[in-house]
Amino acid sequence: MAAPDRGMAEAGRPDRRRLYSGYALLVLALLMWAGNSIVGRLSAGEDIPPLALNFWRWTCASVFFVAFAGPAAWRQRRRILAAWKFIVPFSLLSIAGFNSVFYLALQKSTVLQVVLIQSVLPVLVLLLGFAFLREAISARQWLGVAFSVSGAALVILRGDPSILETVRLNEGDLWALGSVLLWAVQAFTIRWKPRDIEIMPFMTSIAVIGVAAMAPFYLWETLTVAPMPVTGTSFLFVLYLGLMASFVGTSCWNEGTYRAGGAQAGYFGNLFPIFASALAILLLGETLRWYHAAAAAFVITGIWLATSHHARRMRGHGGSG
Repeated sequence: MAAPDRGMAEAGRPDRRRLYSGYALLVLALLMWAGNSIVGRLSAGEDIPPLALNFWRWTCASVFFVAFAGPAAWRQRRRILAAWKFIVPFSLLSIAGFNSVFYLALQKSTVLQVVLIQSVLPVLVLLLGFAFLREAISARQWLGVAFSVSGAALVILRGDPSILETVRLNEGDLWALGSVLLWAVQAFTIRWKPRDIEIMPFMTSIAVIGVAAMAPFYLWETLTVAPMPVTGTSFLFVLYLGLMASFVGTSCWNEGTYRAGGAQAGYFGNLFPIFASALAILLLGETLRWYHAAAAAFVITGIWLATSHHARRMRGHGGSG
C-alpha cells in the first residue's frame, strides 16, 4: 500500500511547484513593470507621445518574440487561428489597450494619483470573479485585500494621510481608472487562454496583432499631436520597454497568472508601488522612509493571507489531477 500513497504524494508536487513558480513569475513581472512606470514618468519629460511610446515598445517586443518564438508560433498556427476569438480581443485589451491608457494617464495626472487608483486592482479582480463566475469571496481573502491595499496606500501617501486632501479626479485620473479596469479584465480572462497553445507562441501572436491594431492610432498621433523624437534616450527607453517590460515582464505575468490564477495575480499587483518606490530610491536617489518598510510588511502580509489558503487547497487536491 505504500507505493500508491507515495504516488499520490508525488502527484501533488507538480501542482505546488506550478503554484509557487507562478508566484515567482508574478514578482519578476512586477519588477519589470516597476521599471516601466519609471520610464513612463521620464518619457513625459522627453516629449515622447504616449501612443508612440507604446507602439514602438511593442514593435521592439515583437522582434524579440518573433526571433525567439516565431518558429514555435508557426508550428502552432492552426491552433492559434482556431482560437482567434480569444486571441484577438485579448491582444486588443492587453497590448494595445492597457499600456496606451496607462501612458496617457501619466501624461495627464500625477504619479501619486495614477498609482493610488491602480491599487484597487485586487478588488476589481475579485468582483469580476464574483460577478461572472459566482466565485466566493472569503473573509480571509477580504482581510488580505485590506492589508495589501493598506500597504499600497501607505507608500503612495508617504505616511501622510493629509495628502488625500489634494486628491481630485481629473482627466488623467479617469485614464488611470480605465487602465486598471483593463488590467483587471486581463488578469481575469487569462484563465481562458487555450491550453493547447504554449505561452511564447501565444505572446508572439498577441504582440504582432497588438502592433497592427495600434498602427493607425500611432499614425494619427504623429500627424495631429507630435512625432516620436529620435534620440539616444528615446531609443534606450524603447529598448528597455520592448525587451524587459514587454518580452520578459509580460510573458512572466501571463504565465504566472495562468499558473497561480487571476485572483492571486490581483493580490500580487499590490507589490507594484513597493517595487516602483524601491527602484526610485535606487535609480532616482529618493530617500528610504519608514513607511516604505511598513508598507512592504503590509503588502507581504496581505499576499500571504490571500494566497496561503489557496496553496493549502491546491495541496489538498494535488492527487486528484
